[in-house]
Amino acid sequence: MSRLNASERVTRLLAVIPWVASQPGVHLDEIAERFGYPRTHLEADLLEAVQFVGVYPFTPDTMIEVTLDDDRVWIHYADWFAKPLRLTAEQAMALLAAGESVLALSGDENGPLLGGLTKLGAALGVDKGLDIRLGSAPEETLDLLRTAVTDHRVVELDYYTFGRDERTHRSIEPVRFFADEGKWYVSAHCRLADDERVFRVDRIVDATLLDETFEPRGEGGIHVFTARDDDPRVTLEVTADAGWVVQQYPNEGVEELANGGFRVTLAVAAVPWLERLLVRLGSDGKIVDHDPSIPADLVRATAARVLTRYQAGQ
Repeated sequence: MSRLNASERVTRLLAVIPWVASQPGVHLDEIAERFGYPRTHLEADLLEAVQFVGVYPFTPDTMIEVTLDDDRVWIHYADWFAKPLRLTAEQAMALLAAGESVLALSGDENGPLLGGLTKLGAALGVDKGLDIRLGSAPEETLDLLRTAVTDHRVVELDYYTFGRDERTHRSIEPVRFFADEGKWYVSAHCRLADDERVFRVDRIVDATLLDETFEPRGEGGIHVFTARDDDPRVTLEVTADAGWVVQQYPNEGVEELANGGFRVTLAVAAVPWLERLLVRLGSDGKIVDHDPSIPADLVRATAARVLTRYQAGQ
């Protein structure tokens, strides 16, 4: 039986749990054979993952109970799971929107997900479902990337890097396709950087699907930005009105100030990104500490350059 990756193990667990709960005392070997689940993985996941599943406040009555005795398994749902699920209108609408997004990603127009979303939409009075639009990426680019991820095929990109304000040509090995904060992203091994990168699909200028295939090097991350140790850091003080900075960008420390504002430390992947942020903040933010590689007069120089461009355009 082949080794399973993390996503495959989660998929099998979601099938195993309700079946074992309805068939108490099932032998590990029977479960492994029925679900194509390597026994060593199965036993570890039941004891080290499933029995720690629950909801706040994580008291015994809110946790799933797993009993393993003489290679036989019993799963008992917590009392909390026996209660009818009640959603507010806002929660149900968020669930519907998330489901529509997954449906758009999978392209499955006849599966059980569609049936469930149709029922949920009817209960909410949304007869035709929601029109979920994620970014402005062309449908042909989305289809190309779906194929690349599924078939493990290399893609050549003409890509605009927002942080550095430049276009590059690169070859990537896509391994994960996902949505975050209303935008499509693809996680891939970038041959130009020789490292894992996440690309925003609506910043792809052009994409070409090659016949060349690859062996996936990992499962692909879903973090839009991951700071590196050698990235410079900057500390900003922002007003309460600019508190969105704390929520919108990954940070490495936040301190609430007496005036209601915040002092926040950010990793800077590229100086042009920081320049844009400072221009957007205006008088609502200022640099109070920074890495030596970041110019001390960055704010003044950025403002002067913006003013020059503005005057030239008049």
